Amino acid sequence: MTCFLKDIASYHRLVATLQLFSRFSNVHVNNEKMEIFAIGRHCLDQINFPHKIRTSIKILGIVFDYNTSSRMKANFDSILKSIKDILNMWKWGGLTLLGKIQIVKSFIIPKVLSKAALITVTGDLIKEINSLIYRFIWKGNDKIKLAALINDIEDGGLKMLDIQSMILAQRVMVLKRFANKDNTSAW
Repeated sequence: MTCFLKDIASYHRLVATLQLFSRFSNVHVNNEKMEIFAIGRHCLDQINFPHKIRTSIKILGIVFDYNTSSRMKANFDSILKSIKDILNMWKWGGLTLLGKIQIVKSFIIPKVLSKAALITVTGDLIKEINSLIYRFIWKGNDKIKLAALINDIEDGGLKMLDIQSMILAQRVMVLKRFANKDNTSAW
């Protein structure tokens, strides 16, 4: 069970509600497994709570943490390793440039965008991912500028996707849906 609480008073109301529910339903919360994570500027002291206070929390596969480096490590290290493994597997395939770009579009970009849609991504991480991708495409250093590679084939490019632009486009689409007056969803 995940509960979002405003302050210590709301915590006490939650505990009272759970105890009342337990009394009537005979279903009990396992207090040994209950954990607390502060959201916002709240600083929680372990003294005030009988439950363990966490500095990070994992919800639906995403780790939330106030420490940027540990959050990035927890969320993106496995993705970086997976990207390296996929690119190493396809490195010896004798693919054309268009084939390599298709591998990136099919296997790499979705991995990055799935997490980037939910949490912030640092510029350093995007640089590292771009570096891995372009080393795979060119078998070493870049042979042409990134801007030329992103262009359409008719304009002399290879229609490669720009990760930073795709992340920004995802965020704009979310804001657009949120700002839509016809949006009737609860979220």
